[in-house]
Amino acid sequence: MLNKKILRDIWKNKSQFITIFLMAFLAVFAFAGVHAYMDGMKESSEIYYNNQNLQDIWLTSKNFKTDKLDEIKKIDNVKNAERLLTINANVSEPERFVNPDTNKKLSDLVIECNFIETNEINKMYLIEGEEYSKEKSGLWLDFYLAKKLKIKVGDELELSIEGNSFKEKVKGLVEVPDHVYFIKDDTAIFPTHTDYGFCYLSINEFPNNVQPTFPYAIVDVNDTSKALETKNKIKETTNDIITATLREDNLSYDGYKREAEEGETYSGVFSGLFVFIAILSVVTTMNRFVKKERTQIGTLKALGIKRSKITKMYVNYGFFISVIASILGIILGNLLIGKFFLEMEMEYYEIPYYNITTIPLVYGVAIGIIIVITLVTYLSCRKILKEPAATALRIERPKVKVKENSFTTKKAFNKLSLSTKWSLRDIVRSKGRTLMAIVGIAGCTMLVVTAFGMLDSMKSYVSWEFETINNFEYKLSLSTDYTEKQYDDIISKYGNATSQTTGVEFKSNSEIIVKPLTINDTNRLLQVTDHNRNPFTMKDDGLYITEKMSKVNNLKIGDIVEWHIIGSDKWYKTKIVGLNRDPQAQQFNCTKNFFDTLEEEYKADSVYTNENLSGIKEIAGVNTIQTIKNLEDGMNSMLNMMYSLIALLIVVSVILAIVIIYNLGILSFSEKEYQFATLKVLGYKYKQIKKIFIKQNIWIGIFAIAIALPLGNCMTDYIFKNAIGDTYDFEAMIKPITFIISSIGTFVVVYIVNQFLARKIKKIDLVSSLKGNE
Repeated sequence: MLNKKILRDIWKNKSQFITIFLMAFLAVFAFAGVHAYMDGMKESSEIYYNNQNLQDIWLTSKNFKTDKLDEIKKIDNVKNAERLLTINANVSEPERFVNPDTNKKLSDLVIECNFIETNEINKMYLIEGEEYSKEKSGLWLDFYLAKKLKIKVGDELELSIEGNSFKEKVKGLVEVPDHVYFIKDDTAIFPTHTDYGFCYLSINEFPNNVQPTFPYAIVDVNDTSKALETKNKIKETTNDIITATLREDNLSYDGYKREAEEGETYSGVFSGLFVFIAILSVVTTMNRFVKKERTQIGTLKALGIKRSKITKMYVNYGFFISVIASILGIILGNLLIGKFFLEMEMEYYEIPYYNITTIPLVYGVAIGIIIVITLVTYLSCRKILKEPAATALRIERPKVKVKENSFTTKKAFNKLSLSTKWSLRDIVRSKGRTLMAIVGIAGCTMLVVTAFGMLDSMKSYVSWEFETINNFEYKLSLSTDYTEKQYDDIISKYGNATSQTTGVEFKSNSEIIVKPLTINDTNRLLQVTDHNRNPFTMKDDGLYITEKMSKVNNLKIGDIVEWHIIGSDKWYKTKIVGLNRDPQAQQFNCTKNFFDTLEEEYKADSVYTNENLSGIKEIAGVNTIQTIKNLEDGMNSMLNMMYSLIALLIVVSVILAIVIIYNLGILSFSEKEYQFATLKVLGYKYKQIKKIFIKQNIWIGIFAIAIALPLGNCMTDYIFKNAIGDTYDFEAMIKPITFIISSIGTFVVVYIVNQFLARKIKKIDLVSSLKGNE
């Protein structure tokens, strides 16, 4: 009998139970889905790194000869070591390939060529073609680049390395663990897989007329917990090591890891807010539903049915609905959000096998939601069951404190309409419901503001980077061994705006930290900006440091920093003379005039120009020719993923907002049904009562929106300051139109939902509403 009653009640109150289901479902759906792809990213990379034996230590030197490599292999904890030669090569006739993103022919295509001997460390993962062997000719090409440009196994590429051309057949398509994330240079953020890729070749394929040197070596250790100690031993044992970096400092490893961690921050904020708002709404709804059933609970109690059976029946309402919502939320969250966004992320990161995953935390949150909803239902029911049956049979009248509501009788309120006075008194009397409504509407508005705000901020970042800092049309990345004649020819034709970026080590407390130093002689083609993003000219009397780096390392203007260029034994003590701000490169900066005062040689590695180089594919002494347009296109292609994520957040936020606002309206109406019935009996017309009902909810909506706008800005700012780590430096930059659209959108939803609910006033049964207590 009680089970039948459950089904009848659910059908009778289907709108309320649908909203309860949707709110619980959306909370788990968003939380599980976002975690599925973020945790999937982490777990997939760990498996891939282990299976393909990603190196633990990277080494650079002038040349790793065989005896030097053998010396490294003998060091304690070193399991194996390999050497390699890495150099960029231009692909002849790049126009035979089409950029799939723009449908235009490529103007340049650069491939990072890695000439190797063995492949026991950092093993290639073969997707198609032949296995690598030192004795085999040909090249093993980046699978992602091949897929984008439709290059197949068996195709032939003509490569040019510093004027030496040679042809190689594609023997296999591969992915490599230390190329999970790789970019053309520091002006790019995300790989495009269209104009830059990598390949691996046997050292036997290196051009015969050039003597190969091995400037790089990779090391595999037995005990990773002692990797730092092993790195230091290698530097002590082998005197001419220029740099030695651990896995955690590698661009590919760190870039991928940072993306997953950044996602955890903003996804945690979003999904956490979803869960909080949904639980708050569901708890309130279940509490109101049980209170509405008080007369039926009293009737069942009067008929002699045990308390335990009545309690179990009402607890089942919340329990089963939350269980079904949670199970569906986890399943659909994994399939719809998790799988979709993991696939999208892997368009940028090269991992051959990956899967979504569900960590215990997700199940814990789902179980927590079930427990909270069930517990609230139990406590609400228990409270009514404590009352005598005769008391429970009567409808609960609202507790009205005369003194608390007498303020509307004062002179200042005499000219206010009845609907305004009514709304004011009801807001004061129903503080809990009002607060719940404000929190619910404000929370949903915050989510919308934050989603759009993230988009605005990223666009602002792109503008800062590519319209202010990078004030050039072309960047020429020079070869490492260009001749003086080649350099003179380049600057005579394309201008003398040059820069050099070199690695430096500096002392910070008791640590030695490695950071870049850019020596700027670009005639403002590569600009430095102040805190407000305005370009300024650096002075020639010391070092400049980026703001983010200064905060992280507790350095300020006037401090003396002790540093040296990597590869040089001479240390300098230099005053920090200024701060500059950069959105993505946290480093030291100085002018060439200052650098010339040191006992170091300035060797430019980049030339910047506004000359038209569209018809030029190769320049002697130049490794790569990059256009600012290509760099910006790469950034915008990355934003496409963010557009999708933002679209999802907006859709879920809007659905949650509609559900919550509708649910709050239902609760508001059910609490006022007795009063509205009284007004109808007193002769008030439908329009007058409707005005009373809508006015209060509109007020609450406007107040909630006003609170949500600054909170949305703070939330966006928090995400950017805490999710992007120490590498990037930009904050929320939300356009006024975003606040306007979010405000109008929420207000329209509030207005339409309340207009729809106001129709229920016509259907109020006066007899059941007014005679219920007799």
